[in-house]
Amino acid sequence: MCEPHSCGILYIMEWRYIAGFFDGEGSLGHNGKGFRITISQTNIEVLSAIQRYCGVGDIIEITKRKPHWKDSWVYYISTQKEVYYFLQKIKPWVIVKRSRVRHVLDELREYLKRITIRKRLVKKLAERSIRLRHRGLTYREIGRRVAADHSYIRRLIMKNS
Repeated sequence: MCEPHSCGILYIMEWRYIAGFFDGEGSLGHNGKGFRITISQTNIEVLSAIQRYCGVGDIIEITKRKPHWKDSWVYYISTQKEVYYFLQKIKPWVIVKRSRVRHVLDELREYLKRITIRKRLVKKLAERSIRLRHRGLTYREIGRRVAADHSYIRRLIMKNS
């Protein structure tokens, strides 16, 4: 896929190009809640081309701290599922950050499995609670039967009804 640059240069966008770009300009960090990928750059066109090709992430403008500095932007991906997708795609071509990418992929794989299991359990709890509510039980009674807080059960029923 080629993207025309404003100067007439074509970017040939491929995952291996993005992997190299990430290796040199990007970072893979953990912010306490999850993993985040960032690529800082003064060329908005290349970041936009990467974002379009990947189909995930956002671009934000960085505020200049000194007036003589160039404008700059950061392409970032913070949704764990999207971070996993991005890392899976670039994994075969990453060199400098290879061990970090592998480690994070292993952690994210386990995290996404746990999230999937939790979603299934919550769905089953919601279905059971809704059935009990239709039988005329109060939220407190349902909470006792399913061993959960009654206010959580109320929110769950209202969200899923």
